[in-house]
Amino acid sequence: MRTFKKVKGAPILNGNNHQLGVITDLTYCLKEGRITGYWVQNRRWWSKEHVLPLSVVASKDKHCFIVTENHPFVAKKHSDSRFLHGKHRLIGRAVNQKDGEMIGIVEDVYFLPDSGKILGYELTEGLFEDLKQGFKVVKTKHFAVEDNQTLLLD
Repeated sequence: MRTFKKVKGAPILNGNNHQLGVITDLTYCLKEGRITGYWVQNRRWWSKEHVLPLSVVASKDKHCFIVTENHPFVAKKHSDSRFLHGKHRLIGRAVNQKDGEMIGIVEDVYFLPDSGKILGYELTEGLFEDLKQGFKVVKTKHFAVEDNQTLLLD
């Protein structure tokens, strides 16, 4: 099981130990409820190919990801969104129950690195509540999107 906080900043290396980039974000599909790839910051900033699919990663270390191809990146699919940045980002969104009560705000995501299946979300209720009670971890299959800013817990 991985979290976004654990993979953010990890370098991507090819078989020759040449650095291809650094993980700066995740791409996800909310309809499928899974992480689809890693958003990689590389030297090709003008290119649209920044996504490293989960299936391309050959080896995972604590400190880096190793791929066998020299150019493993693909363009982001239209149905995918980014976790940290972008118009439909997941981090910072409010999570409500069906009755309208707010549970918290998305802070991190827990996922399986091989399949990308999202296991749960880490939610925050603010600094003082987090210091007093700690972060909440919500295990869920999917969120229903109420509007652009709010997620409903199923």
